[in-house]
Amino acid sequence: MQSNKWSVAAQNAIILALVTIIASLIQAVFPDLPGFVGIIIWLVKLTLSVFLVYYFIKEYSKGFEIFTYKQGFHFGSILCLLSSVIGAAYLFLHMGFLFPEATTSQMEMIAQSMESSNPDGAEALMGVMGHLPKLAFLFSLIYYTLFGVVVSAIVANYTKKGDIFSQQ
Repeated sequence: MQSNKWSVAAQNAIILALVTIIASLIQAVFPDLPGFVGIIIWLVKLTLSVFLVYYFIKEYSKGFEIFTYKQGFHFGSILCLLSSVIGAAYLFLHMGFLFPEATTSQMEMIAQSMESSNPDGAEALMGVMGHLPKLAFLFSLIYYTLFGVVVSAIVANYTKKGDIFSQQ
């Protein structure tokens, strides 16, 4: 017997969002990691996130005798939407409150490198810096949600079970 789809998805979304949060924390706490380590962290995050979406949809489907692609996609989309909200909220906190000095120093470094080729662009970039956590929240929410919907669309095909034509 399954509980409410939204509550199950919310519980699973916390675990799914932790993958992104832990990857971000590792990179923030250890900023001098070599480039290949950052790529490895990103690959682990990607692989683990896709696997968890599959696993959570598969676990949710156990409560059903017949579980269709549509049900899997719908649950996966809810799961990824809720996880996206958590991940984007963390990114807002990360950039605005937990590690603002790292964000500021990175933006200043980018602005300095732009000054010689595009002084107006560097000035505009510095003007946006005060709104960066809010912009990061918005764009990461959109990105994470779209990515999650695509993953759910692919993974849902592998979580369906039963034959919908065998019912009488």
